Amino acid sequence: MSAWWQRRLDELESLEGYPIPEIEEFSEGKLDANENVLLPRSLLMALAHRAVEALDPRFYAVAEARALVQDLGRHLGVEAEHIVLGCGGDQLIDLVARMFLDAGATVVTIAPTYSFYRIRSALAGARVIEVPLREDFSLDLEALLRAARDARLLFLCSPNNPTGNQFPLQELEQVAREFSGILVVDEAYVEFADATALPLLERSANVILLRTFSKAFGLAGMRLGYLLAHPRLSRIFAEKVQYPYPVNAFAVRLARLLLEAYAEVRAAVEIAKREREWMRAELCALGARAFPSQTNFILFAVGDRASAAWRHLAAHRLRVKYIGEVLGHGACLRATVGAPETNRAVIARLREVLG
Repeated sequence: MSAWWQRRLDELESLEGYPIPEIEEFSEGKLDANENVLLPRSLLMALAHRAVEALDPRFYAVAEARALVQDLGRHLGVEAEHIVLGCGGDQLIDLVARMFLDAGATVVTIAPTYSFYRIRSALAGARVIEVPLREDFSLDLEALLRAARDARLLFLCSPNNPTGNQFPLQELEQVAREFSGILVVDEAYVEFADATALPLLERSANVILLRTFSKAFGLAGMRLGYLLAHPRLSRIFAEKVQYPYPVNAFAVRLARLLLEAYAEVRAAVEIAKREREWMRAELCALGARAFPSQTNFILFAVGDRASAAWRHLAAHRLRVKYIGEVLGHGACLRATVGAPETNRAVIARLREVLG
């Protein structure tokens, strides 16, 4: 009989994992991970130099992290006691799963959505139920609440990846009110949207909101995120679940400087929104079905031409995400909204395949 650790490796090997990205980098043409290239690199480098000058790497980022939490509270208009920092949104997803799940627990999420909720819940030993969205990407509230009757966690990404739509606040509030477990609302793309679920913090003690600096703030490489929750929940998470020193001083200092320069972030977001709508119109003109988006990406269906379109773009150093079949709409691709010249190159290359 094999050793216990070999059996555990067998179990882990059977689980779904998150794909390891290819090493190949396409720079400005890399449009498959929803990174934000519209925030000027020159701005980030200037702020990074300021952050380095204020940095003493010999010390943990305790005071700096506390200052960032205070800055975020002022920025969002919430009390700092709601906020806990993390090493990116993914670490927070993982630790929320560890906090509330064990073998045999049930987790509910939607489909399609960000796969990491399913992956980390399964790793914790939980049973995962995925409730399909309706064809128009809206929530099937009745089916969702029925599936979640005995669940501990319910993950909703809003705006949702990969569909790009945001769920109405009143529906999220209904779920929070009728669900007896913890509702996790992932708002990674909220800066590109028209609304937020922040009002739920004051109304629902069973809601966790997740935010990140990887998207609108352009710090994907820094791995910095935060959660917002009822003060008791956030305090226990920070004291009992989160790592002792979870964030690095450079990322924290850079995030604080970006909050000071939020007008620049906002300007980049507005460019992304304009480019997003331009791309959607152009994709529709090519015969693709491009869905409305509240994010910095666009999901579009091109049916049996999806694979050829993906390969053609890749051959011209334009990397988009191949999503596959989505709720009866046929095979879909997902393209990050990039720099204007890159977006125009994408449309031009797609015209060669779809036109």
